[in-house]
Amino acid sequence: MKFPIYLMSATAAIIVPYAAQAQDVPVDSDSGLGEIVVTAQKREQNLQDVPVAVTAISEDTLISRNVSTVSDLPRLAPSLTVTQGNVPTNNSINLRGIGTTAFSTGIEPSVAVIVDDVALLQQAQAFSGLSDISRIEVLRGPQGTLFGKNASAGAINIVSKGATDVLSGSVLGRITSDDEYRIDASIAGPLGEGIGFRLNGFYGDRKGHIRELNSGQRLNNDESYGMRARLELQPADAIKIDLTASRSVSESNGAARTFRAVPAGAAVFGAPLTNSLIGIRPGVGNYALRIDKPLFNKSRQNTFAGRITVDLGFADLISVTSYQDWRFRFLEDFDLITGPVLGLPTGIVAESTFRAKQFAQEVRLVSPSTGDFTYVLGGFYQDGTTDRTFARGPSGPVVANWASQSGTESYAAFGQFTYDLADTTHLDVGLRWNHEKVSVEFLNNVRPATPPANNATCLALCAGSETDSVVTGKVSLRQDLSDAVMAYASFARGYKGQGYDISSGFTPARIANIVRPETSDAYELGLKSRFFDNKLQLNIAAFLSNFSDFQAQSGILLPDNTIQLTLNNVGKVRTKGFEVELSARPIPELTIDGAFSYTDAKVIRFPGAQCYTGQVAGCVDLDGAGPSTVRGQDLAGKRLGNAPKVKFNVGATYDVLLPSLPFDAFVQADFAYQSRVNFDLLQNPLTVQPAYGVFNASIGIDQNDRGGLRVALFVNNLFDNNFASNISIASGGNAGLLTQNLTRDSRRYVGLRVGYDF
Repeated sequence: MKFPIYLMSATAAIIVPYAAQAQDVPVDSDSGLGEIVVTAQKREQNLQDVPVAVTAISEDTLISRNVSTVSDLPRLAPSLTVTQGNVPTNNSINLRGIGTTAFSTGIEPSVAVIVDDVALLQQAQAFSGLSDISRIEVLRGPQGTLFGKNASAGAINIVSKGATDVLSGSVLGRITSDDEYRIDASIAGPLGEGIGFRLNGFYGDRKGHIRELNSGQRLNNDESYGMRARLELQPADAIKIDLTASRSVSESNGAARTFRAVPAGAAVFGAPLTNSLIGIRPGVGNYALRIDKPLFNKSRQNTFAGRITVDLGFADLISVTSYQDWRFRFLEDFDLITGPVLGLPTGIVAESTFRAKQFAQEVRLVSPSTGDFTYVLGGFYQDGTTDRTFARGPSGPVVANWASQSGTESYAAFGQFTYDLADTTHLDVGLRWNHEKVSVEFLNNVRPATPPANNATCLALCAGSETDSVVTGKVSLRQDLSDAVMAYASFARGYKGQGYDISSGFTPARIANIVRPETSDAYELGLKSRFFDNKLQLNIAAFLSNFSDFQAQSGILLPDNTIQLTLNNVGKVRTKGFEVELSARPIPELTIDGAFSYTDAKVIRFPGAQCYTGQVAGCVDLDGAGPSTVRGQDLAGKRLGNAPKVKFNVGATYDVLLPSLPFDAFVQADFAYQSRVNFDLLQNPLTVQPAYGVFNASIGIDQNDRGGLRVALFVNNLFDNNFASNISIASGGNAGLLTQNLTRDSRRYVGLRVGYDF
């Protein structure tokens, strides 16, 4: 932690002499940076006044940088990564190296995703398309005091656009060289006195970028559509009602993996790969495969929310009621090869369905932002269930066929208080009490059953429940060095609830030995500043977080050549580092933004961790019964999976003024880089993605001030720098047989974007 502290001290030494100059700086919105309003503390505040490390991404930035899903956000946010699984339910959002990859529906994510004040029950719901978004806030560090127990590493707060005072609308279309066609449209305005509305919808169809050579089919495509309707009512001066209903549907030919490395004699469940590699060159740039069965993913999501705000004079009383219903189904060619496997003519198929439902109610009392003492007080209730079915097999001698239901019911009370110790010194204190009951029901449908993966003792319904209560909190001290410079120090206790490891291999022993809660102690120093007539914004945060009982997913190769998935409580994990964010508008025509993060995320204590597939060195006998029995390794000092040490992005937009023409022009470019990562918690040296950088650019015309037309020609990944979003050992394969997930953005494509506002 010494280096981040030295950085903060050095920066302060540079900034403080300018603080007096900054006190009387006028804000010129025409030539300087505009004010950024966020709701990171459950009330509208200037970003520069919030003692939280927040990246606020505006609507214009989302459009110009082609951000259409949460998976695109790592290009713009420091310390944020996304690990891609073979299906969205296996994806993981990570902040400062901390995230949760869990196949179990009974385990919460470390990073909460909130859409219009509604927290999503399953993190996979976040990977639907984004449309008509006002801004996205990426909050780094524990946010549980205000956002709940599944925000132990941070939160992503998505805010959609609302009604307008006059009739307005927009249409945005996109077409690309890799066969994407997308259109977004919205209309908003008043319906009468005290009534406003907004309607938006989108449709997109993108052909896949992975080729299945047997059928010629293009995999990893996406066909999606959705709509949102919002009605804003003001029946009286002191009452505002906001009703929202949304639906989105996404369907694709799966999230196919390709072979990255194939050693001589490689086989999957004993089946050779000879015919499966015809016309394929395994490697980093391999976007082709051969399989027998089709891949299929379909997600359907419905959300309903009502927000009522009553002005009581001394405070606002806010009620948020929501219901969400999410359904997901996938079909997967599990062996990823063509031809017979284990006597099955077309190999092993896995199929699963999910349905998540949640009702939530939150009530908040929010004081005015002025005065020496301000507060947010609230209560929260949540009741959610997730049903899942899963069938696969055989894989080795094992057939999996089961159904489960996980449940969570929570009650919480929370409060955050701000007291001005002096005109320039402020103290923030927050507390949250949470009580939760988690439950599980599991039924194995295989007859006869074979332990361990066929869980012989769960032929009848296995069920259990546990309760837990916890108090968490946060305290921060802010010092205004000037009107435009603020420094803060904070401490927060993070918490992620206990849960059941629901997957193939589930037994009563997993009910008796529930995965313990994950807790963290997080320290942060921050500096937020603006200089030079409001033309430069510089925000810095240094952090240190210690996690206990960190929840992490891994898999081991059983003697029958099958993968047994397990969820571990890692003893101790630590993440430390610093982040720098910069925005500048040195002249009215030029806007520059950038971010840099250094993250050192390591396991501090994890004796007896599983060995990775094929491990020899460091894999030792654990039970003293000889090397052929229980073996493991000590992961102390090893880095967490998909946690790059260095990550940065920089972008610039230059407006070319053309006063003699009915439009202006613009040029935009951005570059994002991250250092090498290992995707495997167990430290398999083969699952490493080397460092890489991606350059994007666009050029176009803009008529927004003169009618609303905007046209841009853009290129993604100009230098065609291929990279993987996950690397793993092939299921049923030998140690050197590697598969990889290659996203669409790992290839170059060009496109045309046309928008019109009225």
